[in-house]
This record gives sequence, structure tokens and C-alpha cells, in this order.
Amino acid sequence: MQENCHLTINVRTIVDIGNTNILFGNIVKGELISQMRIETSVIVNAQKNNMSTDLVELKNFLSNSKSVIISGVVPNAQYELTNFIKSIRDDLKIVELRTSDLEKFISFTLDNPSEVGDDRIINAIAAVKQYEPPLIIVDFGTATTLDVVDKNASYAGGLICPGVNLSIKSLSDGTALLPQIDFKRPAQLIGKDTIHAMESGIYWGYISLIEGLVDKLKKENDCLNAKTIATGGLSKLFAKDLNCINYFENDLTLNGLIIISKKIYE
Repeated sequence: MQENCHLTINVRTIVDIGNTNILFGNIVKGELISQMRIETSVIVNAQKNNMSTDLVELKNFLSNSKSVIISGVVPNAQYELTNFIKSIRDDLKIVELRTSDLEKFISFTLDNPSEVGDDRIINAIAAVKQYEPPLIIVDFGTATTLDVVDKNASYAGGLICPGVNLSIKSLSDGTALLPQIDFKRPAQLIGKDTIHAMESGIYWGYISLIEGLVDKLKKENDCLNAKTIATGGLSKLFAKDLNCINYFENDLTLNGLIIISKKIYE
């Protein structure tokens, strides 16, 4: 779905390819002017779908862009997206970011930064720009990740947990009688039927998971005074009950890509 898209000149497009969705942002002079989100599967199957409604919208979204910067954690989707862009705009400059490019923006206390998802590093770059370290970043995506930026503004590593929707699907697929449910905040803690019991278990289970891990990270990793930032598509659904979160930043990854794009085009 496209949000607030309007035409302008000197547009540059930034792209974050996730396992479930791809987020596109159009920027002018370092400012985000519009964004669009489509399912990753649409791009992976772009050749079969030809010009579906989503692909037509994407073509229009890119119509005034001068260049595209792409970051992603799904190699085949990145390959298909690059080919699609080339097929509709052979004049566009395409920059595909690598982990080595990101190392220019943040230091690491890891032996092999290339093992970290680029989206997590980009989130850290954006968070350091906005807030004083130490920081804990919680990203509610296909996987739920927690990443630590230490007091020296270095990326220190993190944790990877199953995402909310993955957990729901696993619970349904792995059992004979439990249905697939939609994720939402339950009205009460104790479910009075199967669906409500599942809703409560998933929702409050994740609340406890995040609260517990953030508390443990603060106590054991010299992050006692760390600010905690939540991002990702599902983060806002937890806003009412996640007391450990100081800031909710829906566009954290795009903000990181904006920082990177400024450096590339300066």
C-alpha cells in the first residue's frame, strides 16, 4: 500500500527488503516525503505476476526517482527487485548496500559483522544518530530481534527470537486442534475458549519475553541506563503494555537508510 506519495523532482528512493514486506521510501534533500509497503512475495514472483496492481503502484512510485539504494536480508527478493527496476527504468542508478558499506557508519565489537542482518545494523546506525548510547533496539519483524549498542556507540550484538506471526503459525501448524488466529491484544488475561487462550498466550507471552530480555540485558551488559527503542510493523500493538520501551520509532530503518544515502550522495 502506498502512503502519501506525491510527485517531485530530485527524488531518491531507499529500500528495505524484509522477509515479509519490502518498504520503499522516497526522499528529497534527506527528508522522507512518501513511502510504500508491499509483500516480499510479490517481488519474488514478479515475473509470474507480470504487472499486478502492486507492481503498477511500485512503477508509479519510482517514476520520478533518480536513484535507488537497496538493503535487504532476502537475496532472491533483492535479485528480483533489481531486475524489475531495470526492466521499468533503465536510466536509474541502483546501489545495493553490503555490510562492508555499513561498517563506515558504526563500529563493532564482533569478530564477523557480516553475520548480522543489515537491517539490524541500519537500525543501530539510526538509533545512535537520534539517541545517546547505550541503547537496546527491539525490532518486531518476521523475527523479533534485540540489539545492543554499547556506551561507546559500538554495535555489540543481540538476540534473535521467533516473530509473533511465526509463533502463531507454528502453534497452528504443529497442533491438530489449534486454529490460525489473528494477532491482537486480548480483553483479559485468562482465555475462556481456545482462540482467546491463544491470543492471550501470544500477546502476554511476548510482553513477558521482551520485558524479561530487556531487564536481563540491562543487568548483565553494562547497559543499566540504556534507552530502549522499539520498531517494526507490530511494535505499535504492544505500546500499551510494554513498559520497558522508551521510544517507538516506526521508520527507524528508513531513517538509517536516509543517513547512509546522505553519505553516498554528498
